[in-house]
Amino acid sequence: MMEIEKSVAWQRHQMATVERMQRDLARWTHPVIRAVGLCGVAYLASWAVVMVVGAAAGAMVVVAAVSAAVLVFGAPAFALAVGVEGYLRGRLARI
Repeated sequence: MMEIEKSVAWQRHQMATVERMQRDLARWTHPVIRAVGLCGVAYLASWAVVMVVGAAAGAMVVVAAVSAAVLVFGAPAFALAVGVEGYLRGRLARI
């Protein structure tokens, strides 16, 4: 069976195209990933303060509620952003 290989120039062109797509999409995916990550940290930190201080930390309960809402509503966008990044990194690794 004869195997046909892609030329080195074609592989470089394909890699440059995927890198450009990743860079263009990163303008949208990275802010989503950072925002959801920051809300996750705020959620965990606020509940840690509530557990240590108790119910007297009413402001932290509000922070936890708001960050939990952002996490719930941002989860689909986060999953899509992580999926796109993973797909593009996987394509770059295969090239």
